[in-house]
Amino acid sequence: MCRHLTLARSPLNLLRIALPVPPYETGNLRMIPACPIAALPRGEALRIETDPPIAVFHTEDGELYAVDDTCTHQDASLADGWLEGCEVECPLHASRFDLRTGRVDAPPAKLPVRTHQVVVQDETVYVVPSDLPPNLPPGVRTGSA
Repeated sequence: MCRHLTLARSPLNLLRIALPVPPYETGNLRMIPACPIAALPRGEALRIETDPPIAVFHTEDGELYAVDDTCTHQDASLADGWLEGCEVECPLHASRFDLRTGRVDAPPAKLPVRTHQVVVQDETVYVVPSDLPPNLPPGVRTGSA
């Protein structure tokens, strides 16, 4: 459960990580390796270069969340935003997204961001991509679209 902290408003220290190995399937889950858990300190985020990109956040409470990295209002990386409690604020126009649900609670964004399941296995953070379509901003397309 997240507690909402009032932190100094500064951009996250963004980690950009190239995938060391391709996604793999275990059981019915397609899991994308993000990073070793030790490589993502609390209060920071990383961007996984998938299509569309995914942002993984490690909150001050130690919770891990993953959402599509693109704001639903305009093409901006949420991993470059500000993390406060369980919300990330878009660095362009200050829309805030709940990392647990994807719900947007501050304009100008109107659509939620897609969330993904996070699994930690053998000290490695994995993302299980959602089957739902992404809510991308106007003009942004995925490679499969």
